[in-house]
Amino acid sequence: MAIVSSPQGDNVKLYDIPDSELEKYAIAPEKAAEMFPKKENRSREDAAAVAKAGSQGGDVQAYSNQDICYAWECDGYGNCVYVWWYC
Repeated sequence: MAIVSSPQGDNVKLYDIPDSELEKYAIAPEKAAEMFPKKENRSREDAAAVAKAGSQGGDVQAYSNQDICYAWECDGYGNCVYVWWYC
């Protein structure tokens, strides 16, 4: 089973998907690289989601009160990672 998340406004919705069903939606490495390209300088608009930063009442602890943006980044070999930056 795979747990898949989807942003829903300020929340995240989780889905428990059987592996056999999930396999139908596999993305080829080349397609992943096109969908989530590596970038040198990312903006807030490039983010898949934004976590509110702050020492109190924020989603994440951060060294500053800047929000943290994050997104997938892939290379042409299918190696994908989450990248994050202050935004």
